[in-house]
Amino acid sequence: MSSAIDPDLLSIYQNSDYRVLGEGSAAFVMHIGQPCKPLRNLLQRTGVSSSCFVSAYNPRSEPHTDGENARAQACLTQDVQQMGLQYLEGVGEDPGGECAGEPCLLVLGISREKAIMLGNKYGQNAMLWSEADGMPQLLLLR
Repeated sequence: MSSAIDPDLLSIYQNSDYRVLGEGSAAFVMHIGQPCKPLRNLLQRTGVSSSCFVSAYNPRSEPHTDGENARAQACLTQDVQQMGLQYLEGVGEDPGGECAGEPCLLVLGISREKAIMLGNKYGQNAMLWSEADGMPQLLLLR
């Protein structure tokens, strides 16, 4: 698939840790293209068949201030709440340390179309998408 995203940035996305925050065993880490049993179990337990892992931080991977990023993330959270969807907080982390970790939401039960709409609304290059099998895939938006 052709993309306007820099290949080095794509590599960072491919190798990042996508951490879902929670207490004790409720926390887990997802990796693109690798089955994630805790995600699959969470989707089954909550009765949904899809999820996305999305952030509002640093649209188009251009640095924004902490305040701008926090406001955008609060708006994303509010949008998800207004859709009536469950979510868990998380963080996308580059294990190589080239990019700072960014707060994210794991949104449960969202349709692919609405996930793309959210990602585009907040200027994201990509997000994680998963169906009931719990296999996170990189969904490119540019």
